[in-house]
Amino acid sequence: MLEHMDTTEFINLTAGPTRGTPGHHLSTDDELRALIEAQNLARDLARRVAAHTNSPVQAALFAHAAEDAHRTAAHARLLAAGTARRTLAHELPETTFDALAAIHQNPSDYLTGVSSLPHDPATVPTGRLVFKDTTEFLAGFLHIGFYEARERVRAIDRLLPGTDIHGIHTPARFPVLAKDLADGTADPAEIGTAARKLDKLTPQINQHPNPTLLAGKLEDQVAESVRREDPRTTAKLLTGIQTTLEDGAKDIPEEILRTKTGMFYRGTTGGLGEFLLRTLPRDTEALLAMCASTDNPRTKAGDRDGLLAQARTTTNTDGNGSNGSNGSNDQSTSSETAAPSTSFPDFLVDPATGTPLTDPETIRNLSLDPEDPDTRLNSNGNGLVPLAKIATPDTMNTTTYGPDGLTPPQRHLQGLLNLLKTAGQARTGKKTIGLPSPTTVVIATLNELRGLAETHGITGRGQKLTPAELRQTLCNGGALPITLNGKSQILDLGREERFFPDYMREAILGIYGGCLFPGCTVPPEHCEIDHDEQWATGGTTNINQGRPLCTSHHHARHTGLLTVTRDLDGLFSVILPKFMDPEQQPRRNAYWRTPTQNPPLF
Repeated sequence: MLEHMDTTEFINLTAGPTRGTPGHHLSTDDELRALIEAQNLARDLARRVAAHTNSPVQAALFAHAAEDAHRTAAHARLLAAGTARRTLAHELPETTFDALAAIHQNPSDYLTGVSSLPHDPATVPTGRLVFKDTTEFLAGFLHIGFYEARERVRAIDRLLPGTDIHGIHTPARFPVLAKDLADGTADPAEIGTAARKLDKLTPQINQHPNPTLLAGKLEDQVAESVRREDPRTTAKLLTGIQTTLEDGAKDIPEEILRTKTGMFYRGTTGGLGEFLLRTLPRDTEALLAMCASTDNPRTKAGDRDGLLAQARTTTNTDGNGSNGSNGSNDQSTSSETAAPSTSFPDFLVDPATGTPLTDPETIRNLSLDPEDPDTRLNSNGNGLVPLAKIATPDTMNTTTYGPDGLTPPQRHLQGLLNLLKTAGQARTGKKTIGLPSPTTVVIATLNELRGLAETHGITGRGQKLTPAELRQTLCNGGALPITLNGKSQILDLGREERFFPDYMREAILGIYGGCLFPGCTVPPEHCEIDHDEQWATGGTTNINQGRPLCTSHHHARHTGLLTVTRDLDGLFSVILPKFMDPEQQPRRNAYWRTPTQNPPLF
């Protein structure tokens, strides 16, 4: 009876050539064979039960058994990731990965003992590794997403015990949740989410007088909720814990605040890009000052007619700060960083006479930094009101249109865009440290330019443009137009140089979007342009001879780990290593460019 069979007996039954041999010492190979056999049995049994069951009672028990199998598999995945990291599996050579992929594809010879696994490397690997770390190994060898692989590696320390650099055993960071995962008493996804969110609360917990005791109590509460409640209830509990920790801190350290700062891109929905901006108080003040500047109609920065024209025409600004409609923008950066001066900016003029203002009292009434720090100009520029009545979401985020035809958020956005468009474009031609000089790359076919196509072009980062936006963007001085034919081959880009200059680089990135390697998410700004034929062997530098690769995959190409080939449409594709793609078909990265984005291009 299998009812009383333990794991060792099952391994003996499936131990390949030594199965059933009395006194045989079980090896790790025997255990691995038994695991694969058990998986095959579980897969076949699930199909049989699903096909033969007509009883709702049996179906209910089947659902429970399947859920248990899912939870067991989730824990096994984490154990496998931890084992791969501990044994440095990512350092194996390519030939070993090819052999393992073949065994996984057809394990029958291995299970029966006809074939064996490749030998472990006898020496430390030399040269470039196939995978640089465990995350890359999991993503590439198992064909899972990078972020899923990264989360598994991060979950190892949260939910598995380990050893430190001295070889001393260390418990899991969240032992209660780790036990629930091992026992299968809760949904693995919810356990992982709870551990991740508790991990993010560590800085706040560490501010408590007894952080260890508090961390244990909070984990107990969250673990109980994960076991007994639905995910929404657990999410509310975690949100409440975070709020309590934040409200209880009288003076939140900057290290905690900084973990939450940043500009987060939420994606493009309904034709609109959405960003979430979180800033430290001092940076918030700078943004509020910019908003106040654009809200003040008595300054150039708040010129109502100019802002409206910019918002409607999306006219770019040149390196000298000219907005193309109303003269130069307010160059406040240089004036704010310069030494104090007794003279006043020439853009502060008397509305009645148009002459520069020189009276200090009048200037103070117009200033963004009045003597009373608790006051600022109101949005109409008619006087001073308490700051609390100005810098509030209700007033700053109102959707009511002003006399200039813009809402406050639209006006603030235009001011920020103007700063971005002039940033780093000094009159000397030299770029400024920390200030990017953004260039908009617009890719369009000839038919799109003529208005004869259903599509209307895309930007270098995949943003689809309407016909009006395409025409307006091409009129901007900061836009680089790239004209393609129906097969994405460049017809006209102008001049050529020996090395890939910026305009060629932008064009190549515009075609491919980013790294050519399938699934690679390295931003295009970090990519390198690789020659199809090396310059040293007679290759030339022109648009059709270049392709973008990130540093890692660029090195992989030069070391022979991957092959780049020109496809039938004239564009480059990648042939992956055999263990990653047994079919050895040319493939292209669909992360940056997909057929649905712009059908005429690809």
